[in-house]
Amino acid sequence: MSDRDESGSGGFVAGLLVGALLGAGAALLFAPEKGEHLRRRLGRRIRRTAEDAREALEDTASDVRKEVARRRRDLGRSLGV
Repeated sequence: MSDRDESGSGGFVAGLLVGALLGAGAALLFAPEKGEHLRRRLGRRIRRTAEDAREALEDTASDVRKEVARRRRDLGRSLGV
C-alpha cells in the first residue's frame, strides 16, 4: 500500500463516522416519535457512535505507532546504527 493510501484511511473512517452520526440524527429527528423517546434514542446513538469513533481512533493511533517504529528500525539499519 502506498503512503497516500495509508494516510487517507483515517480520513475515510472519520468521514464515515461523521456521516453515520449525521444520518442517524436526521433519521431520528424526522421520525414520528414523542420527544422524550426520541431524545433517549438519539442520546444512545450518539454515545455508540462516539465509542465507535474512539475505538477507530485508538486502532489508527496504534497502527501509526507501529509504522513509525518500523520505519525508524529500517532507517537505523540503512544508516548502520
